[in-house]
Amino acid sequence: MEADISGLAKVLHARLAAHGRLRQLQLLVALEDCGSIARAAEQIPMSQSAATQALAELERVVGMTLFERHARGVRATPAGRALMSAARGAMAGLLDAAESLAALRQGATATLRLGAIPAAACALISPLLGAFYGAHPEVHLELLEDSGARLLPMLTAGSLDAVFCRAPQRLPAGFGFEPLLADEGVVVAAAGHALAGRSALPMAALAGARWVLPTASIQLREVFETVVLAALPQASWFPVSTLSLPVLEGLLHQPGAVTLLPRSMCANLLAGGRVCRLDVAFSAPLAPLGVAYPQAGGSALLQDLLALARRPDAAARAAA
Repeated sequence: MEADISGLAKVLHARLAAHGRLRQLQLLVALEDCGSIARAAEQIPMSQSAATQALAELERVVGMTLFERHARGVRATPAGRALMSAARGAMAGLLDAAESLAALRQGATATLRLGAIPAAACALISPLLGAFYGAHPEVHLELLEDSGARLLPMLTAGSLDAVFCRAPQRLPAGFGFEPLLADEGVVVAAAGHALAGRSALPMAALAGARWVLPTASIQLREVFETVVLAALPQASWFPVSTLSLPVLEGLLHQPGAVTLLPRSMCANLLAGGRVCRLDVAFSAPLAPLGVAYPQAGGSALLQDLLALARRPDAAARAAA
């Protein structure tokens, strides 16, 4: 059965590569966003009859119905949803390329494409931009912020020049990781929390706290599950998981709320004075933040950016 599925996938891939068109993928995205052929056609723009024909042609290519009609418009079938992520990815990639081309036409001399997880964007990239643009004012910098799991495949595929992230477990041959900043998990709460300002708190002091959970896909969630729950097996938490700083700040003003954050992300949040770091006695080391890039060294622009990131004063500012 697995061989049959693999063979069918190859056939469908060949059909899409030979007969699929970007306009059809653009139509798929518009159909899901608008829920109507008429509104999708208007958004692109194209005539409604042309949109209907384009969808029918794509459905013939894959041999499946991609959208079904209902009383108020259309909705994606399971086959349509399966193709949708590729359609959105293609449109996003085309937009990125268009932005790079526009920047080059308007005078940029080169483009540097970087990926970063949120902690690395805060602690590593943001402090470097002033010095980098002082030396390279005509460079167009593209920064994509996402999880390491999504960014690293883009690096190895050649879509990104480097990814600023935590040390990955493994990288393909030809790619390396350079650590730049040690990091750890810390406990954060609203400035008015009952434990704010107290020193050397034991974990038991948080027995009545309600936690805002980090997202399940990051190392900080592992720290909560292995360190916090080991010390506080009866801990309770909100039915939400996030690393969005505005969402975190809002939730932390709920009674008894606390959360775990990477120390590398704390500076901007703490600077507003509405939240604080609790002095809790626990050890939660995180994999270091750094940069993954081709071992061949990458472009001269990337090397200039890395030279700034390696400076001792850059690490000191990030750790502050």
